[in-house]
Amino acid sequence: MNPGRGPTIGLHGSAVRSRVKGVRLRELSAVLSSAMTPSATITAPNPIADLVAESLPTPATYFAPAGRGTPNEICSKATLLENVPLLKQLLDAMPSMVLVADSHRQIVAANEMVLSLLQTTLGSLVGRRPGEAIGCMHARQGPDGCGTSRHCATCGAVQAILRCWTEGCKTVRECCIPVSTPDGVVAMDLRITATPLSVGEEQFVVAGIEDISHTKRLAVLQRAFFHDVLNTAGCIRGFAQFLADDADPEFSQRLVELTEQLIESIHAQRDLVQAEAGELKIRPAPVESRAMLEQLRLQYANHIVATDRSIVLGDVWEGMLETDPALLKRILGNMLKNALEATPCEGTVTLGCRRLPEGVEFLVHNPGVIPEEVQLQLFHRSFSTKAQSGRGVGTYSMKLLGEHYLQGKIAFTSREPDGTTFTLTLPNQIRPKDY
Repeated sequence: MNPGRGPTIGLHGSAVRSRVKGVRLRELSAVLSSAMTPSATITAPNPIADLVAESLPTPATYFAPAGRGTPNEICSKATLLENVPLLKQLLDAMPSMVLVADSHRQIVAANEMVLSLLQTTLGSLVGRRPGEAIGCMHARQGPDGCGTSRHCATCGAVQAILRCWTEGCKTVRECCIPVSTPDGVVAMDLRITATPLSVGEEQFVVAGIEDISHTKRLAVLQRAFFHDVLNTAGCIRGFAQFLADDADPEFSQRLVELTEQLIESIHAQRDLVQAEAGELKIRPAPVESRAMLEQLRLQYANHIVATDRSIVLGDVWEGMLETDPALLKRILGNMLKNALEATPCEGTVTLGCRRLPEGVEFLVHNPGVIPEEVQLQLFHRSFSTKAQSGRGVGTYSMKLLGEHYLQGKIAFTSREPDGTTFTLTLPNQIRPKDY
């Protein structure tokens, strides 16, 4: 053992250092197996090792508390958990990696998913800390291993375990763990869910580890795509507006309208992606009801779905409310577009608004009737009445944006001879909410 680095004693009694070769959590089965000393069972307590461990000075730390339990203490805790009825079955039933750590953040139990992915045994893991087990390069840099280096102060895994331990509450954090490979350092994005566990008089933290590397990479690609395509569409709009001064007025105006529709569609898709991820930020502002509906009517009057169809304003309450204007326009625009698609040629779609005790209700009516089997699935993600698969996001996005973000209520009625009316009921003023 090296007192300068602090002991990293497993219950087989030897110091272990990780040698990592893979790049993804689910690929670590071939990565860490060569770094683990095989041990099928937890070895018996070693009094001499306890005396040696107790004689070592507690190492310094740059973040989480230093110091480790003696092999006797770790062995006792691991044995205690082994004897808890159904605990092993519950841990093994979890679809992701699950570790159980003690107050020193040392592993005292793990589920089969951990052992399978890391191709190791429980005896080889017990006594290590999570970063040491997975192969975090910073775990080797701290005075006392995982949690004690300068970099550990920004690690979501350590933060989750410490908060769970000190406050006794479930804590979820994300972290990016750098793993050394022959090809260089590879970052693994993980989500850690730490939950307190009491067994008799002993306290533990159960840490669920989920690989979110794919999700993170996809989010980066999406942000880059939306940024680039919006820039390109913005340039097209600029040229279209420039041409409008010299070209045929009707042609120029149509080109400008098409570029505006393109940009709006891109914004809508970006907002839906962010909304599903819980990352969409609302921007409340005053909205005048009649002005909003008139703007929608004019915007869609020349849309291709409005060909040979009319859009009119019915009864409209004229007043102000505070909500996110862009999201409100997007929801009502989806309603209006769907209504136009369901309206026969020479038919009329009616927009309206009325004051209710609980707020303001916007209405979009068309003369068609939705079949009952469609009504039952209308707000399901990816359900669509259209031939193309995967297009059913319009009504789903209405529900998501209108209810979760604008704090309103989406509803509809559809029956003969009244036709179909979609409604969005909003509060007069949106409430502050932590999204």
